[in-house]
Amino acid sequence: MRVTDRKKKILLLLCSPLLAIVFYIAPVYAEDLPPPSAHPGNIKGFFEVDLSTQIATRTVVEETRPGLIAEGDAESTRILVRIAAKPLHPLELYLQAGMANLVIDDFDQYRGDYSFAYGGGVSLILYEYPGPKKFQIITRADTLHFISEDSAVLICPLSTCFSDSDLSIVKEKIQWREYTLEGIGLWRSQYWEPYLGVRFSLLDSTDKLNGPLQWKRSMSLEEDSNLGLVAGTNLYFDPRENFALNIEATLIDQLSLKIGLKVWY
Repeated sequence: MRVTDRKKKILLLLCSPLLAIVFYIAPVYAEDLPPPSAHPGNIKGFFEVDLSTQIATRTVVEETRPGLIAEGDAESTRILVRIAAKPLHPLELYLQAGMANLVIDDFDQYRGDYSFAYGGGVSLILYEYPGPKKFQIITRADTLHFISEDSAVLICPLSTCFSDSDLSIVKEKIQWREYTLEGIGLWRSQYWEPYLGVRFSLLDSTDKLNGPLQWKRSMSLEEDSNLGLVAGTNLYFDPRENFALNIEATLIDQLSLKIGLKVWY
C-alpha cells in the first residue's frame, strides 16, 4: 500500500470520529445553555476574522508527455487568516492569506516548502427562515493561490555518465490555483450551527521544470475529481455570539479536515 494511501485513510479516520463527536457534543452543549431569548442574541459585528488550519489531500493528474498521463496524490497543509465583511445582509465578501505547502510523492518525491498563499471569496444567502432555529441555504465561491518550489538532482544514465559534472539539478515550480463552488444548507439550534452541502472544485495549475534542455518543460496540473461533499459546524461560546469554533470536513473530490476560530467585531 502506498504511503499516500495510508495517509488518506488516517485523515479519513480523523474526520469521521471528530465530526461525529462534534455533532453529538454540540447539541448537548446547546441544550444546557440558556435559550436565545435570554441573551442579546444575533448582534455580530460588521467584520469577521477567522484563523484556521487545514490538512488536505486530493488526486491530481498531469500530461508529462503527449498522450502520457501521470497521477499522484497532492497533500497540502494550510494556515490561513480570513477577513470578511458584510456590506449587505445576504452578502459576505472576504480575503484570505497565510502559508501553505505542497507534497506529491508520486511526482519524483516532490516536496515544496511553505510559501505565501492568498485568495478570497464570496458567500450569499439564497434563502433564510427566520427565528431561533433558523434555516439557511447558502452558496459560497472560494479561490486559493500559492507557488510551491522544489529541486532535485537527476543522475544521467550509466552509459553516458562519466563524472560528477554530468549530474543535473532541476528546479520544479508548481503554481497552485484552486477554485471551489459550494451549495450548503445551514440550520440553527441555540448555540449549535451545523451545515451540510455539495461542492464543485477545479484546479487550474501549472508544473514547470527548469533545468537542462531535455528537462525544461511546462505541464498542466488538473484535478482528478470535481464533485464532493462538505460538512461542518459552528459552535458559539459566548452569549453575544461573537466567538465560535469551526470544524469542517470535505470528502470525495478532496479529503480534508479544517479547524478554526471565528471572531466578530
